[in-house]
Amino acid sequence: MKQTCLSAVLAVLFFSCSSIRSMEVETYNPAAITFPPEIRTVMIVNNAAQQPDGLGHRYIRSRGDDSVMSVPADSAAYDFCFRLGESMAESPVFQDVRICDDTMRRDSVFYDKRPFSGDAVEILCDSYGVDALISLDHFVFLTEVRESEFAGFPPGKSVHVRLSGELRALWPGQKEIYTFPFSDSLNWYWSEDLYFDSPFTPADVKYAMHYLSGVTGGKMHVNFVPYWSTGNRWYYTSLSSEWKRGAVYAAAGKWEEATAIWEPLLSGTGNWRSRACLLSNLALCREMTGDFEKATGYAAESGRLFETYAGEDSDYTKLQKRYLEVLNERAKNDAVLSGQLRESPAGGSAAH
Repeated sequence: MKQTCLSAVLAVLFFSCSSIRSMEVETYNPAAITFPPEIRTVMIVNNAAQQPDGLGHRYIRSRGDDSVMSVPADSAAYDFCFRLGESMAESPVFQDVRICDDTMRRDSVFYDKRPFSGDAVEILCDSYGVDALISLDHFVFLTEVRESEFAGFPPGKSVHVRLSGELRALWPGQKEIYTFPFSDSLNWYWSEDLYFDSPFTPADVKYAMHYLSGVTGGKMHVNFVPYWSTGNRWYYTSLSSEWKRGAVYAAAGKWEEATAIWEPLLSGTGNWRSRACLLSNLALCREMTGDFEKATGYAAESGRLFETYAGEDSDYTKLQKRYLEVLNERAKNDAVLSGQLRESPAGGSAAH
């Protein structure tokens, strides 16, 4: 939400002021949990009972008829686990991320969660030679195929797929249990002018379920390993040749060079706006080189100047306040991230 607010305010300023340049950056963020340092090998386990074919799937006709479809969910949970493991394996946190091929539950009570006990976790970790488990304890689909007829539009059909479930991180001797409920959905549409021979058969619904399983599994790695996210930043420019030189370096991602140009300009300006803009630029430079303490100091001073002279309701003041919140959050996350990587992270961001 903070990042969204920052982007919205930045968009207003970008179109109203030619002296501000927007840019996209990637930031490295800590996972939702921090595993003990001795955990180096994890295994993803499917501990969810498979949903029966005839439950949770509806076909709703335009005339009001409602019937049940039979759609198998076989191997959809494996697709989820595989994509989760694939995403986690890209991180340096663990030496090995494995996917368990064995089926842990063979009952049909698919709506019931049956998490592993502490003893079961120890037995499974010992049997498979791993340090921890990520257990998929719940995995349920709800699907609908709908017919639609609207005046002026060709008759069509749509398929709506919703997936919900729960993951759990487990290891021997664990004091606190971490659970991660999730839900995701997709909607596909078909109309007569698209020339499909057989729109949305049960096989198509099954394909949509598998597609959604993989996409959702790929998203869930943020709970277990550090991850990259994209955000927006900006820097101010001026007609001054030195400002322009700094802007050229900033555009190229050469933050030390930009700092070496913009920092000396601070002592040479008595104009509050120029000083506030320079301080904001220097905050960005320091953030990009991972010095969040200096970045926060520069951003706070810039914000005070904008608030004092432009007013609390100024878009520039609001933008600077949002940025300061982002920097404070990044400074907190940096310590967590260092612990998760078992070393100091190299750099803080990559700009594009």
